[in-house]
Amino acid sequence: GKRGFDGGNPDMPYCMMEPAEYVVQANQETFVIIQLEEQCAIDRADEIAAVDGVDVLMFGPGDFSILSGIPGQFDHRLIHEARAKIATAAATHGKHWGQPCGTPNEARELMDQGARVLFRGSDITTLKLGLEKIQAEFLSLGFTFEKRDC
Repeated sequence: GKRGFDGGNPDMPYCMMEPAEYVVQANQETFVIIQLEEQCAIDRADEIAAVDGVDVLMFGPGDFSILSGIPGQFDHRLIHEARAKIATAAATHGKHWGQPCGTPNEARELMDQGARVLFRGSDITTLKLGLEKIQAEFLSLGFTFEKRDC
């Protein structure tokens, strides 16, 4: 593929690899994830999965719920139907599929449906949870932390 040069990340690792070697390795290890978030994309999941070079179908249940008029209703029939259609398309074409998950139970359910690419939260959520844990640990020492609305 065509790519720019960004050697300051762990894939290079951190500017410690020769650029020519990095480009060869990066091109060998590149994979393509297509995120499906609208009903029109779900309806074409089989066609999308059939495209050579697509490695993973990713369902975006949050955005899908909003765009489908059911914001945050992750147990809604439309969510389950969309997920099933993506899982079937991925299996039919030998592709992986996945989505974000919030709990180990949800991850197990998704894995039982064939999902192999699971995302647990986001970087900002992970950071927030870590800071809340620190706050709880230091509370017994008399530390208080002001919560601010941003």
